[in-house]
Amino acid sequence: MNKKQIGLIAGFVVIVALIWHPWKSNDQSQTSATVQEGLFETSVEATGELKALKALDIKVPEVSFNDEVDIWAMKILSIVEEGKIVKKGDEVAKLEPTEIEENLARVKERLNELYTFVEDAKIDSSLQLSAARENIQKRKDEVIDAELKVEQSVYESKAIQRQTNIEYEKAIRSLVKSERDLITKTQKHKYKIARNQKKVERYENKKRLMEQLRSELTIKSPADGMVIYGIAYNGQKVKVGSRVGRWMPLIATLPDLSTLISEIQVKEIDIAKIKIGQDVKLKIDAFPKKVFDGKIISIANVGQEIPGEFQNGFKVNVELRDINESILPGMTTTNTIITNSIEKAIYVDKTAIRGNDSLRFVLKKDGMSVVRQEVKLGEENEEAYHIVAGLNKGDKVVISTNEAMDDKELIRL
Repeated sequence: MNKKQIGLIAGFVVIVALIWHPWKSNDQSQTSATVQEGLFETSVEATGELKALKALDIKVPEVSFNDEVDIWAMKILSIVEEGKIVKKGDEVAKLEPTEIEENLARVKERLNELYTFVEDAKIDSSLQLSAARENIQKRKDEVIDAELKVEQSVYESKAIQRQTNIEYEKAIRSLVKSERDLITKTQKHKYKIARNQKKVERYENKKRLMEQLRSELTIKSPADGMVIYGIAYNGQKVKVGSRVGRWMPLIATLPDLSTLISEIQVKEIDIAKIKIGQDVKLKIDAFPKKVFDGKIISIANVGQEIPGEFQNGFKVNVELRDINESILPGMTTTNTIITNSIEKAIYVDKTAIRGNDSLRFVLKKDGMSVVRQEVKLGEENEEAYHIVAGLNKGDKVVISTNEAMDDKELIRL
């Protein structure tokens, strides 16, 4: 074979290779990933809001909790700006006095009526008991007269003596009845006067309590601190026009800024993964480039509906480990709860995992070919699966391909 023939053959091989080149076709139709080894973490994400674990509450006046006041809610007329630093004794809010004034006017009117009832009862008692006493005296005189007639009848006939004795006994019975009636009337009038007097005392106390409440409608700060609005009955923060009272007494709080927590709602499908003491990575919306450390300190035992979602959530409190003066209550947070952490774990991109519950496998590159490698999976996170068995660090796996792979060799564990 001369050089010209060798050249022609070589050229033909090159042309065929350029036309067919299966390895190039495979590279173009397949995207691969490398199996990694390192720290593998699983997590749960939840949004929350910064709150103080310890705070001093600013509530409606204590006297408003008394049932005699009969004021269930009061409107907020004014309130200082949220976040304002106040001193002890500074004004925080003012409450609407209209309803209290109206109730107080009704109480005073009723009290005047009761004063009149008491005086009338005393006068009536005096008149009726005086008449009863006069009647007793009259009956006593009748007894004396009857007694004299009995004494004088000793010289009279038996019939007259018997008649005078009957009249004497009748006078005695009449006297006893009059004395008994006086006792009954006295008790009756005492009860009537006492009953009205008790009403007077009740309404006097009611008037005193309402006047006290009226004097305390300007709500003052019990200590130095930063004002954070309370939560109203509708789940929103209180504001001018909100109604507060014995059932929703909180107007504002003075938080202890050294005890800030992130209060979050964890969905019920994730709550089984959450435990007290787990580490949490927090991002505060006000500081998007910084990650704060925290840990879970409490988990609610009872779930409640998450507003705007058709599922329940459990309240979880996360304590911040690094607090500075720039972090304030009310800031929103994104919380990543580290539910598990595995050192030197083998893991691979989630898109590389194929199959079903009975068989999970990857398309593993084996030289110039591809095989179906069965794998045993551990936990997963948003990006990858932890590989318990079937792959090693550095293995290449196909994560997307245009080729049918059902006919590839299956390598069992």
